Amino acid sequence: MTSSATETQTLQSSKSSTPVIRHAVILAAGKSQRFREKGTSLPKVLLKVGGLRLMERSILTLREVGIEHFYIVLGAYRDQIKKEVSKLPRLKGLDIHFVECPDFELGNGVSFGAGAAQVKDTFLLTMCDHIFSPLHIEEFMARALEQPDLPALACDPKLDEVFDMDDATKVASKNGFIADIGKEIETYDLVDTGLFYFPEGYGPIIAEKARNGAHSVSNIIQDFIDDTGVRAPALQNAMWQDVDYPGMKKEAEQRLMKYIVRPDDGWVARNINRFFSTRLSLLLANRNVHPNQVTSLVFLLSLVGAFFAGSGEYAKIVIGALLFQVASILDGCDGEIARMTYRHSWFGAWYDRLIGNLRFGLFFGALGLSAWKMTGADLYLYATLAFAALSLFVISLTAVKTWRNRKTTWMDTDKTPEPTHFPDKFFSWFRALIKEDVLSFLGLIFCVIFQFQIVFWLALAGTLFMAISHSGGSGGGGKGDSWSLRKAAPFFLFLAGAGMLATMIFKMDFAGVCVALFEVGGAVFWVFATAILWLAFDTLSIANLVRYRVPFADLIFNQLTGNGYNILIPAAGLGGEPYKVKHLTQWLDWHTASRAIVQDRLLHALSGSIFTALITTITLCVVPLDEKYAIPFLIVAVAFSILSVIMIWLTLSSAPSRISGWVLKKLKFLQEFENEQLPLRRFLTSLAFKLTSRLLYLVEIYVIFLVLGIQPGIHEILLVGTMLMMSASIFFMMPQGLGVNEFGIGAAMVLLGYGATIGLTFGLLRRARNLFWGFLGVLLHLTVVLWKKLAAAPAFNWAEHLREG
Repeated sequence: MTSSATETQTLQSSKSSTPVIRHAVILAAGKSQRFREKGTSLPKVLLKVGGLRLMERSILTLREVGIEHFYIVLGAYRDQIKKEVSKLPRLKGLDIHFVECPDFELGNGVSFGAGAAQVKDTFLLTMCDHIFSPLHIEEFMARALEQPDLPALACDPKLDEVFDMDDATKVASKNGFIADIGKEIETYDLVDTGLFYFPEGYGPIIAEKARNGAHSVSNIIQDFIDDTGVRAPALQNAMWQDVDYPGMKKEAEQRLMKYIVRPDDGWVARNINRFFSTRLSLLLANRNVHPNQVTSLVFLLSLVGAFFAGSGEYAKIVIGALLFQVASILDGCDGEIARMTYRHSWFGAWYDRLIGNLRFGLFFGALGLSAWKMTGADLYLYATLAFAALSLFVISLTAVKTWRNRKTTWMDTDKTPEPTHFPDKFFSWFRALIKEDVLSFLGLIFCVIFQFQIVFWLALAGTLFMAISHSGGSGGGGKGDSWSLRKAAPFFLFLAGAGMLATMIFKMDFAGVCVALFEVGGAVFWVFATAILWLAFDTLSIANLVRYRVPFADLIFNQLTGNGYNILIPAAGLGGEPYKVKHLTQWLDWHTASRAIVQDRLLHALSGSIFTALITTITLCVVPLDEKYAIPFLIVAVAFSILSVIMIWLTLSSAPSRISGWVLKKLKFLQEFENEQLPLRRFLTSLAFKLTSRLLYLVEIYVIFLVLGIQPGIHEILLVGTMLMMSASIFFMMPQGLGVNEFGIGAAMVLLGYGATIGLTFGLLRRARNLFWGFLGVLLHLTVVLWKKLAAAPAFNWAEHLREG
């Protein structure tokens, strides 16, 4: 046995755990002779392949799989290469070491030895003129680390897919090890892909072999084959290409275009759209076009298409459908460019999903509007409104899920498990039928044959199913995302409320409602402004619960933004509570913050019950009611009085602390939780603030009467307030009281003799106020987050950004 073999065995015996590969040696010392012969003056490693220079691609691809330290071996054109690479903005901040090899002309083994001498840990070796997919490297690393003490060569078993077999290095394997290797061997079962793994301590051994006359990589590998052996894992996901001459460069780009196609494409995208989009993506990538720029262009084109589609004129509808189909083709380019050039980010994914859903809703909503214009059937108007509401719902849920999965890499999207439960299988099958590429193509066809109403109904049905699918947890792409009725319950309640509201609108004089709303005009902002009154007292309540340890302005922000999420996220009005807790932890510990929010919610529910009982009792005393109405009112007053007593006991007990502790342990924020009961004085003070807040709701009712041109009496305010509180308290499970609040107000207005139309107008004004403050709160939060990020970021170099594209 040779001395080097003894040294290698010593190294193997010293290792006790699976290593982590963080280093890579990249050989870039060659003369690019074959490209020079074809008239290319630029060094090969600086040529663009798929929008990135070969060296840039090598480094960024390796970074995708966790490599942090790069050793680039240079020989010919080293000064030119170092100068050009230093200008590449996407490589700034990376740990890149240039290793100069004056004797590179002796062979690539000498270059390999120079680079390996710099590394003592485990490392990868690759050639700068080879392209790989990250999955190729990722699979190889996993296979290599199955036996981390032995060197390994990544091999491709798909011989029929090798571009130039005469130029390829063949491998004959036996029992998973290399038995023979070379370009001229006659019997082989694998092909060398140009990617190697070497264990810890092999760097100095390789450098010694190069100094002792092993002047090619093949010589060095042969020494290890004869010594301890070199493993030859056959990669099932092999995607690679050597770039030795212009024909290989073209083939490399062809392979990249095939690789960037997503496996979950719809039939139209796979068979029609990708033919155009991949070629266009390659063109755009080579011109440094950013994926987000393509996304913005797609949205603008879709907007123009929607404008034409909503015109109600046949020729314009066809033009709109054609533009939307073109946008659908372009829509694949942003993701393709991102995957091809490693410009993927969670923001880019979020922006793409947002724009995709938004443009889908705008175009098919415009088709519904055209159907209404051309047929005059109100059914299309209501269906379009329902489609708009469902689209907004899907957009919001998709945005939340994209944020939740923001740490998922784009490679992980290919690893989504197959659905196992029947609901998940059904939704997966149906999603394939209603994919945007399919609906866009069908939209064009049906618009051309003047049957666009069909595709509108299909889009409406598809959006409804997507809403049910997303709300139930299916299609999230993560652990625990199987569909369940429990998770979908808030959506079904939201749907029931929306259906109730739509039924009210359908049965009433909708034109009269529109006229009434138009006449209100700018006075509606007086309605919006009344919310400031109870916002102040709700904030005083939470301030008292946290014993005024949080600045009042910050608590106002907490309530305004948190309630914004409560309004817009259909989760029984609790969508913003986790955010409120997290925001308060800037001043409080998790125990105190979460306990205060739970107590505040209980006090909110308690004040609702007490106020419902009080206002119902007062109404019975003040407002003359028929006996058939008085008895139900009395039952409600008694029931909510009893419920209030129970809730007072619950709030003063240790239940809020136990609830907080259970939630925080489930979320793994805390292992132990401090229980604390709410002191009576603090309870009474906060309850007084909450009841005052409830009382101020009557101010809003008074203001709405005034903007509708009605001077109300006390009995009118009381009756509307009572019916509103009864509907909200009895049907508390309905998200934001959708539908039931409008029904309660409408019923009160009918009892008062004003008619259902005025009642619906009244309810819509309250709903508008709710949405106004919801969007304002969320927008305020997002603005503050963006401002803080910009303030914390280093000065932005616009010139550098423009060069990067």
